[in-house]
Amino acid sequence: MSTPGFRSFSPALQRFLLATIINMIGSGALFGFVLIYFHEVRHIPLGQAGLAVGALSLTVALCTPFAGSLSDHFGAKRVLIAGCLLSIVAGGLYAVVTSFAMAVGVSMLLGFANALWFPAQSALMSLIVTPEERPALSAFHRAALNLGAALGGVAGGVLVRAGDLASFRWLFALNVLSYMVFLAMLRGLPDGKVEHTAPRRDRPGFEVVFRDTFFMRLIVTDVSIALGFGFLFGFMPAYASKLGVGKATIGLMFMFGAVTVVVTQIPTLRWVSGRRRMRSLALMNVWFVAAFALMVATPYLTLGLAVAAIAVGQMLGGFGESIMGAVRQPLTSDLAPPAVVGRYFGLASMVFQGGMGLANALGGVVMQHSMKLVWLVPLTLSAAGVLGSLALGRRVPTHVAISP
Repeated sequence: MSTPGFRSFSPALQRFLLATIINMIGSGALFGFVLIYFHEVRHIPLGQAGLAVGALSLTVALCTPFAGSLSDHFGAKRVLIAGCLLSIVAGGLYAVVTSFAMAVGVSMLLGFANALWFPAQSALMSLIVTPEERPALSAFHRAALNLGAALGGVAGGVLVRAGDLASFRWLFALNVLSYMVFLAMLRGLPDGKVEHTAPRRDRPGFEVVFRDTFFMRLIVTDVSIALGFGFLFGFMPAYASKLGVGKATIGLMFMFGAVTVVVTQIPTLRWVSGRRRMRSLALMNVWFVAAFALMVATPYLTLGLAVAAIAVGQMLGGFGESIMGAVRQPLTSDLAPPAVVGRYFGLASMVFQGGMGLANALGGVVMQHSMKLVWLVPLTLSAAGVLGSLALGRRVPTHVAISP
């Protein structure tokens, strides 16, 4: 297979991918350290801090179906711009958080902004390229996300000083600036709006999505994926900090998983081509099982060995995420009729972000009682994800069963 290169995309799409890298530098720096900020700088108890961070993903989970409908109605690009503007406001408000209630409120505001952002961005990418180009765009976009996240993790590790409020405010300023750059670079992309000829009352809605029994079963298996991502990439910095790992080292460890995706994403795109998609997703969960099996051992190791184990675990998770970038989003794009693609991605985002939020909340609560039990939760669920993906492989519609 000949994989399209970066230069094969239009100039507007090239700018979009570059903007994604810049935006993720700010987002990666923020999300990698916000739990630490709430707990160690604002002195919010760890369990409450985890719930505050989880409130972001919970808000996304509750609002993304509605946001998906807005994307279908007004156009994906317009809704993406609205999400970007709200993210700028919410990112600035993090600097003035002083209590658990304020932490929850700001997290919910950013969650609503992301609820607008996630399905609209996915729908836009689905609508402005051909079905044959979707896997390549998804793969490059996933690589861009992780390159930005890797740089953001390093930036966060360099900027943050334990207990230093000023250093975190620089972090929040970086996040806001990255959204401003992303907003400016959206110029030139199509609107991603499907024109409707039928009267409003006759237009398709969520009933189309709910009747797609394969898709509804598919998003059930996404729960294990979401919790895996949430624990391994979102919860890891707080866990490592509790072990006694320094902030700069945490930033470097966060980088390992992201760099692994950047390096392996395009080779993985070639590897999955012509293979059954559900088997590829089962393998993705296998990589997460391996990562969590390694994480289970970290409380019993010396600090140096624990750092090495976490870094390798991040890399194993990166292998899994590379498969996700090449398979999972293009699968939703191929299943969704264009008129309701925002709704499809809205439901998928709801499950994924809800699982991410649950991982942070659940991880914080469990870690308060036992450092040794934290990683058994995602290990068990990832193992269930392997079995679920293989079982669903017998039900996948023929026209989407194989990666192009």
